Amino acid sequence: MATRTHPHALSYPRAGWAEQDPGEWTAALVATLRSIREATAGREIVALSFGSQLDGVVACDAGGEPLRPAIIWADRRAGEECAAVGARSDPERLRSLTGCNLDPGHIAPKVAWLAANEPEAHAAAAVFAPPGSWVAWRVTGTLAVDPSNASSTGLLDPRSRAWADEACAAYQVDVARLPQIARADTVLGPVLPWLRSATGLDERTVVVLGAGDEMAATLGAGVVEPGVVCDVMGTAEPVCAVVGEPAHDPSGLVELHPHADPDTWLLENPGWLSGGAYRWFRDELGSPELARAAESGLDVYELLDDLAACAPPGSGGVSWVPALAGAMAPEWNASARAAWFGMTAAHTRAHLARALLEGNALALRDVIEAIAGAGHAPSELVCVGGGARGRLLCALRAHVTGLPVSRPDDVETTARGAAMLAAAGAGLHPSVAAACAAMTGPRGEPVAPDPELRELYDAVHRRHRELYSALRPLFNGG
Repeated sequence: MATRTHPHALSYPRAGWAEQDPGEWTAALVATLRSIREATAGREIVALSFGSQLDGVVACDAGGEPLRPAIIWADRRAGEECAAVGARSDPERLRSLTGCNLDPGHIAPKVAWLAANEPEAHAAAAVFAPPGSWVAWRVTGTLAVDPSNASSTGLLDPRSRAWADEACAAYQVDVARLPQIARADTVLGPVLPWLRSATGLDERTVVVLGAGDEMAATLGAGVVEPGVVCDVMGTAEPVCAVVGEPAHDPSGLVELHPHADPDTWLLENPGWLSGGAYRWFRDELGSPELARAAESGLDVYELLDDLAACAPPGSGGVSWVPALAGAMAPEWNASARAAWFGMTAAHTRAHLARALLEGNALALRDVIEAIAGAGHAPSELVCVGGGARGRLLCALRAHVTGLPVSRPDDVETTARGAAMLAAAGAGLHPSVAAACAAMTGPRGEPVAPDPELRELYDAVHRRHRELYSALRPLFNGG
């Protein structure tokens, strides 16, 4: 097995905006495929597939040429469009129909923003494509979207896995300008000559559509059975609970989306800035650890974990509100802001670091409780992503949630999930579930929750919720 990564440039033209040049994605695809070809000594690559970022949109012409930069998942500019949809439609009806909250992170409000603010680009667009669909289109000439990516538009009925005409009407999106829906393990065709020429791929290599990154990560972790939650500990921290039939969370904290496995669904929260907040701490307050890491070659996050471990459980009364880019727990609130609370002169950077890690785990508990409130109480938690390498972070999640926590030996499971879809689509396995069973990596011994710490963190969680409730009027302009 070979693994390669390639960076993507991001653009933030204004506060709350986030864009990418779609050409960055194809350039990265070429670079990584070339590198993989070299690493595997030119062995045959039977199939490609994608675990792609959700909630982004490429407005493009009929030939697939982008008309402007892609508006990506982190972009929050479409708040006014959400308000307008909410004024003329019933948000609860839309959530019941699509499984999605009325939120500017989703694709439909972004398309509505284009209509209101860039009417020429909107009018010229033949297709509004999610990022994964656009890349697959460029490398095969076939345009399609899988149900998980389609669901991120806010325009899909996740039960039937078909476009919902009522939702399209509410957002004033023409369904004819959306890709056709196909299963995640659908073979779109062979790679086009330009990609074969650029990478040395064989003309027999086929492209399988793929799924959203959170769904692919959950699949790659082997999480396809109800009762198991996958916690994707990346820059953001999506939380995905497998359910065997569609379910509804009355609180709105978790949404309903199709899984990459075509036979199941996910109750999912798209995540708050978790690893991104730890990176912010590293950059702004972690100078000693950065210097030690540069001198010793040690991982800076291991050093930061060691720093946090110097503070006691509960962080000596210091709390962190995990809302550095708005809150996604205990509610979706783009106006919420992060804060440390409870500091005295006796507290140190260690207390601040541990409080930040505990705050992220407390947000996870909020989501777990919402999943349970929807009638699907989890029995175990599987952590993946870069953050899952930190044993302290996994242990905190066990003690805070009361669930056993395990992690795969290979925590970067998004690519593994895409590989499972590729293998199923190419016929190497008879189904996605069979590919998952055959290709899931081993997991380590679970971390069991400590009953004494669980009791302590029950009290910390109550304080966490009381603090958020006290700050909420300030967030909302009260």
